Amino acid sequence: HTFLDFGDDAFTVGRPHPMIDPSLRAERVIADGKDHSCAVIMTDCVIGFGSHPNPAEDLAAAIRQAKAEAEQAGKHLCCVCAVCGTEGDPQSLSKTQQQLTEAGAVVLPSNAQATRFVSRILANLEQEG
Repeated sequence: HTFLDFGDDAFTVGRPHPMIDPSLRAERVIADGKDHSCAVIMTDCVIGFGSHPNPAEDLAAAIRQAKAEAEQAGKHLCCVCAVCGTEGDPQSLSKTQQQLTEAGAVVLPSNAQATRFVSRILANLEQEG
């Protein structure tokens, strides 16, 4: 399993934070979706003042592409997202969640719930072998 914090200095030196430029995260979703051993991708989407005007747009497109490519390769890819923000944010919590849901992601209300959900999926996959 891999855990990446795209806000870490390793990813932000010389480039904007992913709250401002979500393209690096989207690129990684597509790349990891092509990995035959990858069954689940979990990501967050941070909205609010100072964030990208529509961070879910790139992420939703990447999820659609990754899921479609996985299906063409004969596998199922589960994408799980949590949106950090509020309805009062310029991007709107419900609109952001809707974009990701329509892209095929399972959208949960918090990173903690998303983590528990993904942990259960991985435990089941490990049981199945």
